[in-house]
Order: sequence, then C-alpha cells, then structure tokens
Amino acid sequence: MVSQKYGQLTQDWRDEISQGFAECFRVLKPSGVLISKWNEDQIKVPQILALTPNKPLFGHPTGRHGRTHWFTFMKEAV
Repeated sequence: MVSQKYGQLTQDWRDEISQGFAECFRVLKPSGVLISKWNEDQIKVPQILALTPNKPLFGHPTGRHGRTHWFTFMKEAV
C-alpha cells in the first residue's frame, strides 16, 4: 500500500537522490533556500546527507517517533 502511494526506491537510489539534490541546487538562485524532508524508516539521514556536498544550515526531527527530519539548505551567493 505505501509503495503504491509514495513509490519505492530503485537499486540506484543513491544516484537518483544525488542527481535530485544537484538539480535542486542548479536551479536555486544564489542565497535561495531549499527545505527538504526525509523519513529514515529505511535509509538513515547520514546516508542521504552524504549524497550532496551541500550541508544543511540546520535540521530537526519531527513526528511521533522522531524518524522524520526537516533540513534547511541555502545556496551560497556568487
């Protein structure tokens, strides 16, 4: 049921997420803000953050069990 609603990661999920981050930062204006949400039921946050050279300004866990994390990134000014 969950995979029907939200989809599921393929075997090359690392490449897909890395490319997704790269595209977000490519189109983001300098000093632009990107808010990202991740639930770590299957894949832990450090594995996801390792897929981008951009580090979040801050983040925090939410949800009943603290497995959903929100992160705020900012693209550097040119």
